[in-house]
Amino acid sequence: MMRAIRFLTAALVLAMGASTGVAQTSLLERWYTAMFDVNRVAIDDLLADDAVITLEDLGISQTKAEFLAALDEWEDIVKTANFAWQVEEGATADETRATVLVCYQFPENELLIREAFTFRDGKILSSVQTTASDSCADF
Repeated sequence: MMRAIRFLTAALVLAMGASTGVAQTSLLERWYTAMFDVNRVAIDDLLADDAVITLEDLGISQTKAEFLAALDEWEDIVKTANFAWQVEEGATADETRATVLVCYQFPENELLIREAFTFRDGKILSSVQTTASDSCADF
């Protein structure tokens, strides 16, 4: 079901036209596909060399190299997860930034995460993740 939502989101993005926001949404579609397929080559390509990934709730900031090295642990977690994402309603999505809501559904729980991205030259420069809710009911 959640993967169907992801593909529906992609179809809606394509129907919206070719604005800058849509171009960034395309980049984000590639990002989330790579993340949930744990495609290290694609993730490496999507991140700027000086990218920083911050998990605010955990107090962790990682460089690109550290983030890529941590994907082994993510690969074990994501095997049992479903997810869907969307650009946050009312949030700016332009050539330099976008804010996304991501619903992660695991066998024992679910989380709604807000992920604020900054972009440079068609790559992800930073991602800051915070928990928006312990439920995806409002997603």
